[in-house]
Amino acid sequence: MDLKNMMGRGQDIFNTASEGVGKMLDEFNAALPTMRALGFTVEDIRVGMGVLPEVKAKLIASADKVDVKTLDDIIKKKSEQKTLVTVLKALQTAYNVRDQLGDLGLKGVEINVTLGLPPNISIGFIKNAVAPAQA
Repeated sequence: MDLKNMMGRGQDIFNTASEGVGKMLDEFNAALPTMRALGFTVEDIRVGMGVLPEVKAKLIASADKVDVKTLDDIIKKKSEQKTLVTVLKALQTAYNVRDQLGDLGLKGVEINVTLGLPPNISIGFIKNAVAPAQA
């Protein structure tokens, strides 16, 4: 394969990945009102450009302000929003693990979302209390 063909294939991969990230971004934007209602604020957004583009977002909330009991209802009501459902299920799992570990003095909860190929959601609990979300 010559260089021109390789460059063309690389551009095709980039365009396909960009379209996928764009769709995930739309889903993420649709999820934000629900996440804000749960007490989360967007701490930062980062955009990475490489062979595969990605967008990273960090959402934070006070750990004791998130009502984990309501997550099942939200998941059922918003089942068509795949990104939101994935985040909420990860949040449920993280709270279950935290509950098993007992009180470690972790006052905040942090969600790191990577919109890319592959997408990734990670949940962490942090020592510092988080200021309440502003409307």
